[in-house]
Amino acid sequence: MASGGVRDAPPTPAFRHDPVKSVLPGRAGEPVDWTAEPAVCGHRRMRYDNRTLGRSIAVPVSATPAVVAGVGVVAASDDGFVRLLDPTLRKEYWRIRLTSSVYASLVVDRRRRHVVVAATNGELACVDLRGRLVWSATAGAPVCATPTVLPAADLLVVAAFHSRCLAVDLGTGRVVFEHALPRPWHAEHDGVASYRDAYASPAATAAGTAIVCCAEHVLCLGSDGTERWRTELGHPVKASPVALHETGEVLVCTVDGRCLLLDAETGEIRRQAALGSKITASPAVSGGVAAVGLQHDVTVGLDVRSLREVWRSDQGGPRSYTSVTVLPSGDFVATTGRGNMLCLGRRDGAFRWESSQVLGLPDHEPAMDITPVAAPDGNAYCASYAGDLYRFRFRSSDRGKRCP
Repeated sequence: MASGGVRDAPPTPAFRHDPVKSVLPGRAGEPVDWTAEPAVCGHRRMRYDNRTLGRSIAVPVSATPAVVAGVGVVAASDDGFVRLLDPTLRKEYWRIRLTSSVYASLVVDRRRRHVVVAATNGELACVDLRGRLVWSATAGAPVCATPTVLPAADLLVVAAFHSRCLAVDLGTGRVVFEHALPRPWHAEHDGVASYRDAYASPAATAAGTAIVCCAEHVLCLGSDGTERWRTELGHPVKASPVALHETGEVLVCTVDGRCLLLDAETGEIRRQAALGSKITASPAVSGGVAAVGLQHDVTVGLDVRSLREVWRSDQGGPRSYTSVTVLPSGDFVATTGRGNMLCLGRRDGAFRWESSQVLGLPDHEPAMDITPVAAPDGNAYCASYAGDLYRFRFRSSDRGKRCP
């Protein structure tokens, strides 16, 4: 606790699927062995009962869930339903429904223990752990990019299609600022998909600013919406940026296969490296190494200070437009083009494990599509566009124990 009885500020997230954004911590459980392949210990087919057709329809899950350690998982599906499920996925505590589908990953408010959901029609909804609506707001445009949190300012920063960015107060949902972003070059030529920017998720810096990528540009916005700097990179950015808190820099990857380090205070490009393949998946950072997924199923580990390549793994790369994330152990994990979770060691990129979802069920396609999320309680969750939500359980360090 800070002086005066005020809680310490929550940690600042660094990348798109930083567990800080998607896990509400709970009581410490038994020690977990993160180096061994987890087992599927829970499975739920997300379905919608269509009364008009008189049948049940499988509903895709496009958004990475939010985990409440020791309680369960908050999952959103493409029919707009948001549910709190117990860790086994068998019990549903509550459900609410938004007015459109959910693609952006769910974000937690650690200070208040709330969950924020952004829908594809721009609806923003904050709910508590009893399923009660705390506040609602609108981004005014479709949202597919996962929002980020500026802890010191208590803001949620949202990047939306049609080159929009806004910030809302996490406690009330009040819109604090709106900022117009640069449009893609092809917008002037009636580019059919030019409205689908910003696609990359914002990143929060240790200084309390937001890094936003849109079209061929990187911008830094203050907590009041003031544009601190803008840097043009010459090529589009689809992967979300990474804020390197220790060095005061920002890592940005462009679709032409370059990784660039920019000064977080000025936007000056300090270093860059060419990785030789298109980059659309978002990187993650752990232990001074950034894991970058390439389009041809390769993951590269870069030293965050020098951009020197420290390892390269041909075991697989994250699916297009998903992300690398980090386990509580610090190792990297992503959902590959094969549809399985793949874990690589952060220091050397060594293969740790690859998941299997072959369950022997009828009409079951085991491939997953979204970025996984893991919590310190030994549970991880991932899902597919086919509507399958999985709970993976990691072994206890005590080898005699089984999945609870």
